[in-house]
Amino acid sequence: MQRCDHCDMPISGTEEAVSGVAERARYCCYGCRMRAETLGDDGGDARSDEQQTLLVRLFAGVLMAGFVMVFSLAISSGYGFGALRRLEHEVGTAHWVLLLAAVPALLLLGPPLLRSAWNDLKGGGLTLNVLFTLGTTSAVVVSGISYVRGTGPIYLETAVMLLALYTLGRYLTARAKDTTTRVLRRLMQVPDTTYRRLDPDPGEVAPDALRVGDRVRVPAGDVIPVDGTVAEGRSYVDESSLTGEAQPAVKEVGDPVYAGTTAQDGTLTIDATAVAEDRRLARVAQMMHRALERPPRIARLTDRILRWLIPGVVALALGTFGVWWAVAGFSKALYVALSVVLITCPCALGIAIPLSLTVALEQAGRKGLLVRSGRTLLDLARAEVVVFDKTGTLSTLTAPSVRVVRPEPVPAGSISAPTDDTVLRRAAAVEQGTNHALAAAVVAAAEARGLSLPRVADVSTHAGAGVVGRIQTDGQMHRLGVGNERLLEGLGVPRPPHLHERFVDEAESGRTPLYVVDEAVVVGLLSIEERVAPHAEAVVGAVQERSEAVSVLTGDRPAAARRLEDRLGVSAEAGLAPDEKVDRVAALREEHGPVVMVGDGINDAAALAEADVGIALSSGASVSMEAADVTLYNPDLRLVPWLQRLGRRTHRVIRQNLWWTFGYNIIGLGLAVAGLLHPIAAVVVMTGSSLLVTGNAFRLKRTESPEACGGR
Repeated sequence: MQRCDHCDMPISGTEEAVSGVAERARYCCYGCRMRAETLGDDGGDARSDEQQTLLVRLFAGVLMAGFVMVFSLAISSGYGFGALRRLEHEVGTAHWVLLLAAVPALLLLGPPLLRSAWNDLKGGGLTLNVLFTLGTTSAVVVSGISYVRGTGPIYLETAVMLLALYTLGRYLTARAKDTTTRVLRRLMQVPDTTYRRLDPDPGEVAPDALRVGDRVRVPAGDVIPVDGTVAEGRSYVDESSLTGEAQPAVKEVGDPVYAGTTAQDGTLTIDATAVAEDRRLARVAQMMHRALERPPRIARLTDRILRWLIPGVVALALGTFGVWWAVAGFSKALYVALSVVLITCPCALGIAIPLSLTVALEQAGRKGLLVRSGRTLLDLARAEVVVFDKTGTLSTLTAPSVRVVRPEPVPAGSISAPTDDTVLRRAAAVEQGTNHALAAAVVAAAEARGLSLPRVADVSTHAGAGVVGRIQTDGQMHRLGVGNERLLEGLGVPRPPHLHERFVDEAESGRTPLYVVDEAVVVGLLSIEERVAPHAEAVVGAVQERSEAVSVLTGDRPAAARRLEDRLGVSAEAGLAPDEKVDRVAALREEHGPVVMVGDGINDAAALAEADVGIALSSGASVSMEAADVTLYNPDLRLVPWLQRLGRRTHRVIRQNLWWTFGYNIIGLGLAVAGLLHPIAAVVVMTGSSLLVTGNAFRLKRTESPEACGGR
């Protein structure tokens, strides 16, 4: 899909790309082309002589148009303002003065629109540019005939004001679009500067020249150019461009950092793990673009209407002209046809949906939310069911209590009983490559004890069961697994009675137990205590206020689910495998309608994909983020009800814009066809409608904070 070279918004199938002065420049509208050619696309203060000339011409033309309008009203007041409705009058000296004032305005404002209309016609499209050119040219031609005849209708002020208001309206709309998308671009930007590469090939290099494995130094105050791991140094890092979190995070040796974030008070040495299009920043930018390119159902309907509306307007204007010519003569027929063309111009309809979605996506991006499409926001507005995963979503393991339980007596086949630390370090070794919250808890517990982890290979995840890998101990590779009872069944390993009893006891107490299997023997049990995630109670309460049904789907034990139910006041279903979660999402959709699913693990990926709107936490598995429609780079759960509210506000604003657009068009069209609407009034109403729709879309910038949404 083509994108506008100025505002970066997609050029939809019903829009004709507007050619610019630059050979390959393409713009989504006449306003963007005008802003690009007068102000430039580089975002700098310096403008070329050509751009300065165009800017002067734009504002001079608008000022001249205003003078023509005032002078025309002065002429009409001499006849009495009823002359505005009179179609035939003598051309006097004042009208010749009016012509002298109107010609410069027409020459200043007309040629760019004429060129755009001609390019559109050559491309085989009937566009807004063609429609306005038709109206303006008709007014000028009829006025010219009247000047030659010495009598007749004069529509010069209509033609000039049509050009001025259309130009100004398109300019302001393009400015609004550019303001919004400029914020998105700024969020995704890495400065075009050089960085000190330490290894290999030391020297100053541009961000694009960095490669995976390079070691680069980032001084305090600089933007980090790559995704990587801190090798040396310690600094506060501002991650607001990715997460929306205002508080900087401390980053030290071993911590991950991401391109686009800023080292605030310390120098960092970073080993690059992802560059160019593989950086998280680049993926966010790509998904933002895809979000703008995927029109929701209501936008596709509007596109179909626009595809037929413009030719329909031309046909209606010609038909109206023919009827009125037969009834009241040529002058009245032209008066009515001109009004029909101007009042039915679908400018407001063309921006009612794209601008609203762009503003909403910008607001989401500012908060650290990556929304895949505008359709997702509108689906959120319709959803009445919200389903949460438990572990890693509503419960957290950031400060876990991990206890090791070993079997008694020593398992058969073991040379000696493994110690608690041995069980934990081996389990952590296979868990370290997994993004599940339980795995992170095990690894964190091993790190807290200062345990070194053995070499691991061939790690595989069993969704809803656990993880299996091969670790090196005493020079040999052993198969080691960590997981629940499903993992034991899958591996064909029997459950030791003593450990099974402890497993049941730990589960009934609300803790999460995991078996540790070495080859075909259970060598220990890890018992992990979860805590309710920050703001979880407030978030669940806020979502319950806005939804018909809220529930929790978890693969955990019933006791842990009951504990969460008691704490949060929400129904929870326990012991669900990934495919069972999918079935429950489908059943809830059948019962209540569209479903929102919030999760983070591999076992949630299928349910996230099945839900109408899947919301994944960025701290979870990458496959869950790929399956989801929304990714929360900011870990604040209060963003869930905030996004729900944003979706509903966006849907409401779009509906308001469409109702207004269709309403004023229907009423105005009736007045125009009846001959009761002056062309200049049609121009004013049309321009005012576009500005009203733009202003209404920008109301989305005033959406309340996540703290307010999650606090009720």
